[in-house]
Amino acid sequence: MDAEDRAAVEAAWKNGVGVLHNLLSQDELDAIRRELEQAYLDMDMGPGEPGSRDSLRNEPLLNYPALGSLFSHPRILGIVSAILDEPQPFLLQMKTNRYTPEYKGVGRHSDGSQTDLATPFQWLATMIYLDDIDVNSGALTYVPGTHLYHFASVCDPGRVLPTKEDIQSGQYIPINLKAGSVVFRIPEVWHGVVPIHRLRRYITGLYTSRTKGNAPLKERIQEVRKSRKQISETSIPEHVREYWQY
Repeated sequence: MDAEDRAAVEAAWKNGVGVLHNLLSQDELDAIRRELEQAYLDMDMGPGEPGSRDSLRNEPLLNYPALGSLFSHPRILGIVSAILDEPQPFLLQMKTNRYTPEYKGVGRHSDGSQTDLATPFQWLATMIYLDDIDVNSGALTYVPGTHLYHFASVCDPGRVLPTKEDIQSGQYIPINLKAGSVVFRIPEVWHGVVPIHRLRRYITGLYTSRTKGNAPLKERIQEVRKSRKQISETSIPEHVREYWQY
């Protein structure tokens, strides 16, 4: 692992967010953008209405080669494995998001359980951005280190989860990055999105450990495993199958 990748891992551990800048070339970006927009058309979601957020999920995305390759990108998966300390992460969810301006943004929140403390570093979201984000449009904002407040700890057995008021009052900082960059986000970290004035598209992979996790995550994994039993494994591209299978 090179120094840039190691820095993304260490930032995710410490701050809850790590960034890998400019991973994708312009040619790669162009191919993924074309496939993404074609996927929206194929699934009858059109070009995007002003002020809308459109999402596509899971196995149908693997029918688009350039887009689907992101869920097993070697460099991305190397960082995921290091953050989770998991040699073969489980790909729990595949998703796209397309925000068509003008869009009000996304409120401050955490993706962690509201009732259960998390096992430290039990899961991780990767977000591959297809458009620039900055403080003027669509920046992801977060409060460094707040994922740690959601983790169970033997040193603090009486720990209680942060309140909604705690999350709203945090000191949020923005992430500025160019299209083709990747954000590695611990789901529990407090985060939001500033108002969106330009097209904002990204691809998300949600990966989990195979050996650790709190009760809500384990239940979610079991639900996904059950649904995948209805899907022929041979229909899943070989490059992603080792992560898709449990």
